[in-house]
Amino acid sequence: MTREALAAWRQRFTEHEEWRLTEHFFRALFDFGFLSDLAADSFKRVLIGSVGGFIAFGLLMTRAFMVKYAVLLGTGTPERYRRALLGDDMLIIGLPMLLVAFVTLLVSHSLFPDERDFRILGPLPVRRFVVFRAKLTALLMFAGLFTAAAHVSLLPLTLLTSLNPWGEHNVLLRLIAWAIASVAGSAFAVLTITAVVGALVLALSRSRLQSLSTFMRSMVLGLLVVCLPLVSHLPILGGALASRAPWMLFVPPAWFLGFQRTLQGLADAWLVQLGVVGLLATLLATTVVGVTYLVLFRQFERLMLRPAPTSAPWWRADRLSVRSRVAPAFEGAYRFTVKTIGRSQLHQGVLVGLSACGIGLATIFLTSARLTTSATFVPFVLMFACGVGTRAALALPIEYRANWIFQVTEERIARREQLRAVDRIVTLYVIGVPLIAAVPLLWMAYGTNALLPFAVVAAVGLVFVHAVLLDWRRIPFTCSYLPGKRFIGHSALIGVAACVLFTLTSGGFVRLAMVDETQGIVVVASLLLIGYWLRERRLLNWTRTPLMFEDEFPDQTIQLQL
Repeated sequence: MTREALAAWRQRFTEHEEWRLTEHFFRALFDFGFLSDLAADSFKRVLIGSVGGFIAFGLLMTRAFMVKYAVLLGTGTPERYRRALLGDDMLIIGLPMLLVAFVTLLVSHSLFPDERDFRILGPLPVRRFVVFRAKLTALLMFAGLFTAAAHVSLLPLTLLTSLNPWGEHNVLLRLIAWAIASVAGSAFAVLTITAVVGALVLALSRSRLQSLSTFMRSMVLGLLVVCLPLVSHLPILGGALASRAPWMLFVPPAWFLGFQRTLQGLADAWLVQLGVVGLLATLLATTVVGVTYLVLFRQFERLMLRPAPTSAPWWRADRLSVRSRVAPAFEGAYRFTVKTIGRSQLHQGVLVGLSACGIGLATIFLTSARLTTSATFVPFVLMFACGVGTRAALALPIEYRANWIFQVTEERIARREQLRAVDRIVTLYVIGVPLIAAVPLLWMAYGTNALLPFAVVAAVGLVFVHAVLLDWRRIPFTCSYLPGKRFIGHSALIGVAACVLFTLTSGGFVRLAMVDETQGIVVVASLLLIGYWLRERRLLNWTRTPLMFEDEFPDQTIQLQL
């Protein structure tokens, strides 16, 4: 084929309607709808940095496992090596599954054609079949991109675990079997999330329960994050898998490990059974996704364009309609924030997902430390995660181009009340959730003496709210957002260091308060005074400084706050 013929074929391919639609849907998966042009360029740098982060993480894991396998090879016992290899293979398969499931759920709003696609593409001379096929192709390309990045980052670790001194398997055959089985596991994860979202679309789209759909997606996201510490424990499950524990039938990475060993020709009847379960589960998820696309294809207008309810149901009745003594600016900002979080899948996902990170870390504490130690530190780990999640969720805009409404109505007195509403919401969430989690833990750890550490947790929360709202001058969802202000590794290092410092310091306050009752009362009273002083300082500062509507990079020239 000549160069001219190749260029002509490429031009015909790229100008084909289906490719244009696929490209449009693929780009839309990276667009969350609130990024400006500058923010979009910054987001591209974040993605590039994420790929580098994946590779660095894979190399770091390889370095850590080198020590483990050096010890295993030094023992000279093949049976111990085989058990460790079973657990590590499950980890190598489970990490990409969790990653692609998480990414797929983040873009779940774009997995199926929606009302906007129908209204825009419906009048055009484009067949509906082409639209659905382009949407599905874009999803496969998107998932394939992250699947490839995850597997490339784990390739050095796979090579390390393939060096068997007893010659029990062929290295090349093992790599091929791992690639097939692990990609199949990632495909299962993508299809499962897509099937769950598809079932919600069919059951709840455009109905009165649409907010329930958003809430359920956020809950699934939280469950995925909580699964992270469970995946980190997979290496210790090699013995359970080797002993054929029945509950391993409910561990998806074990299914595809059985499939991998079957491809290698090293599987016994138990591993073959696990592989069959994995293939059947993948077939079931594929069927659900196919049926969802088929039903949407045939009955799109009835499902996606059903009329909205004319009145709110009783459980969503506006109970704040009674006249209250709060200022109108406070009430407006409070309602605007609460209702936006209640109906926005993106903001719910950020809030629930980051908070679930705290639950995941708390789970690790609870399973690896004594009860008294866990009760001392777990509430503050969860508090830190809730604080990060709250600030991130409130910082993301809905439609930043509409913030001119708030700019032209900004007043000094109203600004203080609007930001006081933000202070109220952050305080309730950042303190309330950890306190609810701390009640049973502190009671089991300290019994009737749990009241004092409970008060310390609440007092520390009042001080921590100031850290969450440090330099905060935004009405929620109205300021532009610039991702990637720092290198992703730098941001992660700062976050980990801040979490460790906050948790150790706050846990120290609890232990200090438990030494003596009088000393504990002094600690609580001091923290309450500091929290009150910081809150009054925040309110005074909000009265003096204007609102912020354009996000800035750290190295950007700071504008005068006049």
